[in-house]
Amino acid sequence: MQPPSALAQAPAPGRKGGPPWGVLRYTTDSSYVVRTVTRGPDRIAVNRAAARRITELPEFRGARAGQGEAWLSDCANGPLSVSEGVGGPTEWLRAGNLQHMTYVVRSLPGG
Repeated sequence: MQPPSALAQAPAPGRKGGPPWGVLRYTTDSSYVVRTVTRGPDRIAVNRAAARRITELPEFRGARAGQGEAWLSDCANGPLSVSEGVGGPTEWLRAGNLQHMTYVVRSLPGG
């Protein structure tokens, strides 16, 4: 998990964007981190495939489990020719935090 302040973090002066990669995260009993790409001609296909790898895990809680899972499922099943819904580091961080909190709450007694 990263702190919510990471969502609003401005790039360093003179820096042209972030690194050419980012991560989609999904919390299960074992930790998973999937590297994705933020730019380039294969960006859409690579990122949708990364989301699909997560949604195909036996431990994936399903699109109805929470907003993070819903976003991952939508991203995984989107068209390869349209970048809408693929997101970038901000969306990946948001989805990762949301699904992680879903996992934590469901792990608590009575959750």
